Amino acid sequence: MSSGKQPVIFFVSYARENKQLADIFLSLFEEQIGASKRYDYKKWQDYKILPGENWHEEIQKAIIKCDFGLLLISPSFLGSAYIRQHELPHFTGKNAKLVFPVMLRKVSFERQDLLGLDEKQIYRLESERFKKPRAFSEISSNRREDFAFEFFLKVESRLDKYYR
Repeated sequence: MSSGKQPVIFFVSYARENKQLADIFLSLFEEQIGASKRYDYKKWQDYKILPGENWHEEIQKAIIKCDFGLLLISPSFLGSAYIRQHELPHFTGKNAKLVFPVMLRKVSFERQDLLGLDEKQIYRLESERFKKPRAFSEISSNRREDFAFEFFLKVESRLDKYYR
């Protein structure tokens, strides 16, 4: 039975050091996408790799199959050799796949190498209450739902432009 929704597979990339914070963000985001009218989201995350499988090969297959990458950016993300060499090249540069970068932890646009992501709009929560947009880690726990909700709206708008 078809839902009539556009299926979209997304690949989640984050630094292992940020797993706990990434899980909090993903839980809130998945709650939002689960109620989408237009899209049937399917997440691929590295925990889907089964024991004995070649993890590098499985990650590369997942990237090739995905419709977009959800990149959870942090200093650890930017410092990861594996992410730099094997994941990011698929989402930056000339033939890049659709990408949604999210500022999970604060990084400096002036002082840190954003590895080509500085050419992309990186999502941070904007509010009249803040002087500058904020990373997910900078948001109080009672505002994190707002972060995920606002990001969900941006993702849906961009997918609408891409698929329609």
